[in-house]
Amino acid sequence: MRGGLEIKLGFTYMYTNDLAKAKHFYEALLGLQLIWDIEDSLAFQIEDHQLSIQLDTALEASSPEFSLQPGWEGGTEPRTSWSISYDSDEFSHVIKRLQEASVTSFNPAPQWEGYWSFPVLDPMMQTIEITAMDKAAWVD
Repeated sequence: MRGGLEIKLGFTYMYTNDLAKAKHFYEALLGLQLIWDIEDSLAFQIEDHQLSIQLDTALEASSPEFSLQPGWEGGTEPRTSWSISYDSDEFSHVIKRLQEASVTSFNPAPQWEGYWSFPVLDPMMQTIEITAMDKAAWVD
């Protein structure tokens, strides 16, 4: 809150060259709530935030390298990345779905970094860190 005003992140817009892969990744694997699925776009709800994904068939995926993030020694590419935090009950289910789908992950299992961290690459090779704050959320 700043100066008595509540500030929230409203929308994120991303692009993909394959809506079917994006839908599978974000809905089936990450478990996000689908808002719409039309010919050239998808949208998902993440609490008060809306993630919109627009089709651009000419778009090329980024290099299959992880994003550089301050405080993290893993990534090498200076590009946007973001995280999705799950509650303890859902975190392990999401990790298992990602592992079973052979999604590219930085480590084979989540790492405790003061929170659980599991960076993965989405279908367009964007880094998304799957997180949970509760140490009991993951038992390998």
